[in-house]
Amino acid sequence: MLPKLQLAVKSEGLASTVAEHLDQTKEHGPRLEAVFRALDAEPSSNLSPPVEKLAQHHDELADSFADDGLADFFHASAAATTEHHELAAYDVLLDLAQSVDLSDDARSELEHNRGEEAEALDRLRGELDRLAGELRP
Repeated sequence: MLPKLQLAVKSEGLASTVAEHLDQTKEHGPRLEAVFRALDAEPSSNLSPPVEKLAQHHDELADSFADDGLADFFHASAAATTEHHELAAYDVLLDLAQSVDLSDDARSELEHNRGEEAEALDRLRGELDRLAGELRP
């Protein structure tokens, strides 16, 4: 979703935020794979149904904005919603990791990913504030 979002946005600040998180996200998969392997489980690349629905909803509405600023606000809002979902998933995984006595190294991988997701959400909130300010008359 992030590469498509990066191409869609017009705001340099939002594009930069998306690009930075895309770079971080490329490292999330290998970290999660390490966690699965620490549990002697085979990782899977299946998307979760809620994330797929969020992407579908975004795609259905993305081209309906005539104003670039409003479109960017929509894109940033959709990205922030996704980050909230991802943070909730990491919180559940971290709770589970404690319950199954996951190794400190594997737990650290989850915490690293969660931290980057939280940072991305903070940056998106900043972009939403900035974009909202630009939309005010």
